[in-house]
Amino acid sequence: MKRSLSSLITDTNVREYKIKEINIEDIAESNTQARKTFDNSKLNELKNSIQKNGLLQPLIVQETEPNRYRLIAGERRLRASKLVGLNKVPCLIKDIGERDAAIIGLVENIQRERLNHIEEAMGYKDISSKFNLSPEEIGILVGKSRAHVSNILRLTNLSEKVYKALQDQIVTMGQVRPLINLNEELQNQILDEIISFKLSSRAVEDKIRNLNIENVSDEEVSHYKNFFEDKAGSKVKINKSKKKYKISLTFESKEKLDNFVNRIN
Repeated sequence: MKRSLSSLITDTNVREYKIKEINIEDIAESNTQARKTFDNSKLNELKNSIQKNGLLQPLIVQETEPNRYRLIAGERRLRASKLVGLNKVPCLIKDIGERDAAIIGLVENIQRERLNHIEEAMGYKDISSKFNLSPEEIGILVGKSRAHVSNILRLTNLSEKVYKALQDQIVTMGQVRPLINLNEELQNQILDEIISFKLSSRAVEDKIRNLNIENVSDEEVSHYKNFFEDKAGSKVKINKSKKKYKISLTFESKEKLDNFVNRIN
């Protein structure tokens, strides 16, 4: 069930927003923006709407110093307002913490105009790293299941080359999803084949299934890998040798490790 923006803010005075018209030049862009790419055609549609009807939905900002503000939510509206040439825009001003600002911005992007999967994954990874949140906690905050958050987070295992190809829409999510459990070198190698031979999603799945190398997890190992990543909220590597298994967990901080230890205790 999706939660409203206001329900995510820990401040009990959330309903005491005040609307104020603020000079656009006094509003800095968000430093926790999950969306990295903006559809120019949709941005122009929003610009045309603002020209005809005005800005109907105010931005959410926080005051960083007297008469200076940072955007919390509404990046597309801010960009479109600049294209229109507006000098001032209506804003809701609220003094909230960095975590709440990041979560509100992420939720707005997910609910108003869906992020692509990579942007959503990087958004989850960012708030997980900065604020030490588990997939379950992120799911509660953004109104998604733990399984959804865990699955999306696994996309951050893609190599930079694969990530860029996906971001540039050279390949689709279906084509590169099977690469997630491969090492970086093999991901890049198969990416080149996908592009050169225009391999379909099914062809990529079949290719990886038929590879007889240690880099590729069989279904059993993949199941355990996904299970431990879900529980630990960290990257997991599993090596299988005959009947033995070696599991390696990587934690980005001692605090994350302690949280994991507390959960399994």
